[in-house]
Amino acid sequence: MEHLVRTAQELPLLSDSDIALNLTSLKMNAKALRDAVRSGDPAALQRVLTRHPRPHSLDYASFKLADAQCVVAREAGLSSWPALKAHIANMDAARTDIEENRPAPDGDLRTLHIRCGNDIELGLKRAGFTGDFLMYSDPICQGPVSDLQDATRVRAEFISSGYPGEKLADTVSKLETMEEILAKAKDYQRIALWFEHDPYDQLLLIKVLARLKAVGADSRKVELMSLHCFPGITKFIGMGQLSPTALRHMFAKREAVSRGAYQLASQTWLALTAPTPLPLYELVAGQAPFLPYLRGAVLRYLAELPGLDDGLSFTERSALEILQNGPLPCGRIFRRFMQDIDPLPFHGDLMFYADLLRLMRAAVPPLQLLPQDGEAELRQQRFELTEAGRLLLNGDRDFATYGPAERWNGGVGCFAQPDWRWDRAKQKPVSKNG
Repeated sequence: MEHLVRTAQELPLLSDSDIALNLTSLKMNAKALRDAVRSGDPAALQRVLTRHPRPHSLDYASFKLADAQCVVAREAGLSSWPALKAHIANMDAARTDIEENRPAPDGDLRTLHIRCGNDIELGLKRAGFTGDFLMYSDPICQGPVSDLQDATRVRAEFISSGYPGEKLADTVSKLETMEEILAKAKDYQRIALWFEHDPYDQLLLIKVLARLKAVGADSRKVELMSLHCFPGITKFIGMGQLSPTALRHMFAKREAVSRGAYQLASQTWLALTAPTPLPLYELVAGQAPFLPYLRGAVLRYLAELPGLDDGLSFTERSALEILQNGPLPCGRIFRRFMQDIDPLPFHGDLMFYADLLRLMRAAVPPLQLLPQDGEAELRQQRFELTEAGRLLLNGDRDFATYGPAERWNGGVGCFAQPDWRWDRAKQKPVSKNG
């Protein structure tokens, strides 16, 4: 623990994106934008058209500073200039609290922080939090998911067989330990959940909430920090991008989990483990106000079912499309997919690599690993599209005819009877064979 704290102290309090939100420079930016719009600068006009809520009602010849400030604020990810100023003030206050070693933000109650990774553990320490930390990490957005007695063993076998470097015994031990800690979480005075908007986080969030409800944890002491973006971050992928100051600021905006969220989580967990994707789809077909990011996450998750037209998941098809113009190392395929293609990125590098390896394990593989000198790191291993892969992309074949490796999405066995697919046009699951 001493080493953890010592390492945490080395973290900068602010990220580059935090530092960029400097009120003085933003004011200058707004004035420059105002002047550029008045002079008819095309790039400036495009910024207004893209970001201003009422661009067609403006008089550009006498474009006002207030309208320029609105554009600058929206470019930073906030709704208005006053909201931008308030955010900067709140971040300054959070940074000052850390610098002056003021009381821990979670020090009033015995707190357990739960996160689906360890990416914010050091940040929380640096921000002055003193509560315990549980890394509740299991990529249930991939592979089989059930609530049966052997569920932990099944998950461990999936992870150790599909993710390079993961050993079965270690994985079983890790999963069992985190479940034991979660089962005792109700003994804490506060349970703080840190989960963002993507399928990895949202599916684990519903599992955690369902488990907490099952063991009798009072929803009134369960608090949620959840977000899909953060001011200043252009491409928000996860909470690991947040600085210690931002984490302290986020904690101040936490919300208590409602009974409705508890109930919705339990229903969603049951639907996730069902042998058909229809209950999960129907549950989020409307809005899910108690857990506002759940609908988008579930729809993105369901897009990992085999596609109706080609038998490829969204990720699989995207990877093959990236390789159309020639071989690439895994790291570049992954980076392109995460940054440019996936509308709701949730893959870790091992998860993505596992998807590529599963494609290779088909009797007729649509991609192949190129020979290389020595042992290359995963991200350096080069993949190439095969002719069978080109036929898939052209719509001339269905991946089911290629003898695909066994695959599960939650409780749904892929390429089984019925053969559940994702209809990309209608954005819904359908049975290919009726």
